[in-house]
Formats: sequence, structure tokens, C-alpha cells
Amino acid sequence: MELSHDSYIKQHSMSIQASDRLQAYRSIYEQLPVSESRTRVLHLHSHPSNATPVLCSLEVMTLDPEPSRAYTALSYVWGDASVTEDITVNGVSFAVTSNLAAALRQIRKSFGEVILWSDAISVNQRDILERNQQVLLMKTIYSKAERVIGWAGPGENGGSQALKTLETFFRNVTRYPDNFEWAQKMPELFTVNGKYTINPGKEIESNDRLEKLLFWLRSPFWQRIWIVQELVLPLNLRLLCGEEFMDMPDPKSFYNIVHKLSKSHSGRHNHLRFHMWMRLSECIALLRLVATLRYRHRHQDNQVDRMWDGISRFMIVRILLEYHQTSDPRDHVYGLLGVIDLDIVPDYSEDVTVSDVYLEVARHCLKTEPLNILSLAGLRQSRDDPDDLTRLQAPSWVPDWRKRPPARAQYSRYPQSHAFSSNGGLQMQVIDRKWLRGSAVVWDTVSRTEHKTSWDLEEWDLIEGINHEKPSDRAYPSGISRFEALVVLWVGGYDGSRTTQCDLQLDSKLFRSYKIILYANIAQPWANKHGRREIHKLIGLMFGPNGLQSGMLKSVPVGHRESYLTRSRLIRYDMSCFHTEKGYIGYGPLTTEAGDLVCVLEGHKAPVLLRKQGSHYIFVGDCDVVGIMNGEVLEAVKRNEAEITEIEIR
Repeated sequence: MELSHDSYIKQHSMSIQASDRLQAYRSIYEQLPVSESRTRVLHLHSHPSNATPVLCSLEVMTLDPEPSRAYTALSYVWGDASVTEDITVNGVSFAVTSNLAAALRQIRKSFGEVILWSDAISVNQRDILERNQQVLLMKTIYSKAERVIGWAGPGENGGSQALKTLETFFRNVTRYPDNFEWAQKMPELFTVNGKYTINPGKEIESNDRLEKLLFWLRSPFWQRIWIVQELVLPLNLRLLCGEEFMDMPDPKSFYNIVHKLSKSHSGRHNHLRFHMWMRLSECIALLRLVATLRYRHRHQDNQVDRMWDGISRFMIVRILLEYHQTSDPRDHVYGLLGVIDLDIVPDYSEDVTVSDVYLEVARHCLKTEPLNILSLAGLRQSRDDPDDLTRLQAPSWVPDWRKRPPARAQYSRYPQSHAFSSNGGLQMQVIDRKWLRGSAVVWDTVSRTEHKTSWDLEEWDLIEGINHEKPSDRAYPSGISRFEALVVLWVGGYDGSRTTQCDLQLDSKLFRSYKIILYANIAQPWANKHGRREIHKLIGLMFGPNGLQSGMLKSVPVGHRESYLTRSRLIRYDMSCFHTEKGYIGYGPLTTEAGDLVCVLEGHKAPVLLRKQGSHYIFVGDCDVVGIMNGEVLEAVKRNEAEITEIEIR
């Protein structure tokens, strides 16, 4: 199609501008020696007004053995790459994203002249080899910076107030160390002054400042994958939001504050409303990863707990990075290399695909943490994005780090589980560099899944279909009652009332409380279906001949009620409940289908769901099945009721 004269002139003009920009870009950057630890820093010239264009100059500096000059490193969100502003670098017009331009203007206004390292300017983003090399230097750059400034945006939507709230919060928790005294000193944070929507159709009472803090901690700045190392590595960290700034506590103090608040959740003070305490806990959870890693990084020489080394550390960190994002999917791995020692070299060339990087990490995981990687893999579908079933061009057992880790991987469930204990050594092996092959027991088959999933599922949905007149319906394959199995499934088989992690025991006070709560939640729908006169049958089925003693409902501790509520919500999220041909019940991924096979793999703690495809299997995901979490399948093998076979997962 022929262009009009005006269109031709416009396109020609744009072509000239692009050519001029490319020439200017080349004139700014001199080639950095690949074999040396060198980078560029930005000399940001001061000006008291934000309206004046940003003027700066680049210079090359060495990093080893020590930086050739003191500098500040910048942590920020790039923002929309199509929305840019021009600044002047070495006398040449240079386009940067609007958020970076805003950060540079505010930094020079607040702190004057600064020597700054900023990845978008200090690194030649058009040079792939230089990008690869500079990513390897990121640990050194952020560790050796005199200070890191975290630019959390211009302060709109309550960001500046949230930063002030966080500063006040840390100060009071430090000043008043006794349990909950700090909360009594902050009535402005814990006084109900509004209602807030947390799910469609569900509102809770909360506080304006608390909600702004939570909203700010969920902002794009905190969700970048690169923020982990950028905020973990420096000793001195300053957060800047609009014109407000705060210096973060030293790593040890920061860790102690967050750790104390995390532990105190189980002992909520009576004057704190439950929902507000839960919102505060969400804020603390969003800070916990940075606090923990900052502390571990500074004390790693004295660290005895080896679980934070290498692959183990990578898996733990990846589980906690629930909402973190990146523009290049390979950065879900590369962005953590500064805080985790992995034998992986960044490569941004087009020859290295996302699948290549994720498969390489998975193979590393199998060498040191056999099969634990499977808890993060499988066919994934989220309740928040039900149509997203796209997968990498990689084996089904390789985790897709582009997606949020399964919610179930973040919470303690059946902590003592050992579905198929390994006899030592590497049981599942990688064949042809990408298929998994090893020993397994194909135990059962999914017969049906519940129509409701996740939080829509309620206790009555699992009980309504039970025919209480049939002994086979009342009994459970493992020898307990079906009601007891439902309690265990509903709360994830975990006893959170003890100091050490252990499975929920049927003779414990906590289990009895849970059973009473289950009864209270299903009594009315049971009466609606069977008639109120039949309630005594429900009581007999659940509590035996002794029945439910008078006053037992009121005797359930508040902590047990709250534990039942919170754990059941956490465990059900993004999960589908399924029933098997042998009568077992379990939770699996939302992608679980009738016909999927319930298996145990040698060396893996939890049962898994596999889908037969020709001569091999597809990995659907980990699952919880009451009654086979603790080696019961192997006992069946000893009784010749099942057999061990070799399978291949692709």
C-alpha cells in the first residue's frame, strides 16, 4: 500500500530520530572489559526543583577488591517501557521510563548530588554479553554500595502515609518489647474506621491506615523478582516514597521484629479484632522474606542451618515469592543468583529458552533435594485465572516459575508424612536429560471430583452424599470413621498447637475441638435434609455412644476455632477435592480429573496424581490423601496387596 506524502514525511522523520537515538546510545557507552569487575555509575547533578530536566554523566568504576569510589545503588520498578521521558546523559538525550525519571528527580531534590548505580542507565541494555556479565556482578554491586535507595513510587494512593505507618510500627515494636504493648500504643492503626472488600461479596471491618499499608506492600515495587537481592544484600537500606523516606532497621533488628510478630500471631490479644489481626499478619508475611534473607545473608558465616544453602534456599525463596513478577521469565531464576549460590550462568541470548533455564534448575534440584521439586510442579490452573493452562515446552515435572507457587506448598500439611520412604540414594533419575524414571506404586484411581472447589467448597458438600445407613459409607478404608477422615482432610493433618511440627492425632484435644466445630457447621443442613429428630444419629456417628456432652460446644477454645477457620481456608485454596475408587478422599490441583492415578513415588513424601499417556505418565501434581500419607501403601506392598513398578514421567 502506497504512503501519502504526510505519512511518508512522518515515517521518515521517525526513522531519522530512531537512527539519531541509536548513534547517541552508542556514544554514551564504552565497551567494558568482560574479564574485569567493572561497571558504570551515574553522577546525578543536584537541583532543588523537580521541574528541571535531569542532567547526569556516566563514568566507569572498578568493584574489586573494593569500589574505586563510594556510590548509592537504586532499586525501583522500570514501569511501562513505552512511557518514557528524556534525561541528559553525557550531554546526550537519553530515554528512560517515567518512573525512573521521577526517582532521579526526587533523589536529587531530597539528597542533592549523588553518585548512583541504576541498571537501566549503568548497563548497556542492548549488549547481551554485557547484560550477562553485569547480572553476575549484581551481588557485588548491591553488597558494596554505601547505601541502597528503594524508590517505592511518587507516594500517591496513600504510599507516603504507608511508609510513615511502617516507620512508626517498627519504632513502637522496638520501644515496647512486651507482648502487644506496642499495639496498645498505636490505636490509630487498630481502631475500626471502615469496611473493606477482600473477595467479591465479602467485606470485613478494618482500619484505613492498615489497609493502605497492605495495599502499598502489594504494589509493583514489592512484587519485582529483583527486589529480593536489591533489598537483601545492602547493609544500609533507605526506602523513599514521594518525599517521605525511612532508613530500615539493621538486618538483625529487622529480622527480630518481623520474627516476633510472626510468632505472636498464634497468641492474639483479646482487644485486637480477629480480621484486623489477620490483615496485619498479611503485611508481616509480605516483609518476612526480605527480613529473613537480610539476616541470613549477614550471618551466613555463623549459620548452622544448612537448609538455607544452594538449592534448598532457592526452593524456599521461590515458594515465598508468591506474587513477584518480571518482564523476562528467565529472571525468575537469574534474579535470585545474587542471594542464592547456584551453578548457573545467566544467558540472555535467544538460543537459551525459558524452558532451558527452568529445566536446568530442576535437574540441579534433583541432585541435592530428591523429588522435593515435585511439590512445585504439575499441571497448573489457578482459581484466579481458570483459563490459564498454557505450559512451557518442558516436562510436566519441571516447575513453571512464571506462575505463582501452589498455595498448598506454603503451609504445613502432614509434616511427618513419608508416603514412600527412600532406601537411600537417588531413586528417580533423569533420562535423556529431561524424563524422570524410577520406582512407584500405582495405588488407586480418581472416581470423581467435587463440583465446588477452593473456598466455595464447604463441609456439608462432602457429607451430604454420605448414606449414614450404609456401614461402607460410614467407614473409611484406613480404619477410622469417614467423619474423622473429613476433619483431618479439612485442616491439612497438622497439629499447630504443639511447639514442634507434627501430624494431627485423633486422640488430641485439638482434634476433638475440630470435630465439635465440624458438627456445629453441619448440624443445621443435616437437620434440613434428614429432619431435626435425626440429629441424634449424627451425634452418634461422630462421637460414639458417649455422644456430645452438654456445654462442649461452648468449651472449645477461641484459638481452636480460629485455627480451624484459618487452616481450612488456607488448605482449600486453589485445590480440588476428589474421591477414589477404593473410597479414599483427598485434595489435588484444580486440574484433577476422574481417571487420574493416585501413586506414591520412591523418595517422595506425599502421594502424587499421574495421568496415563501412552507408555508414560504426565505429572498432574502433589496431593493429600487421608490414610496413605505415612507409609500405608508400602505396608500393603508387604501384604502383597500392591506392587512396586517402574514408571516414566514426561
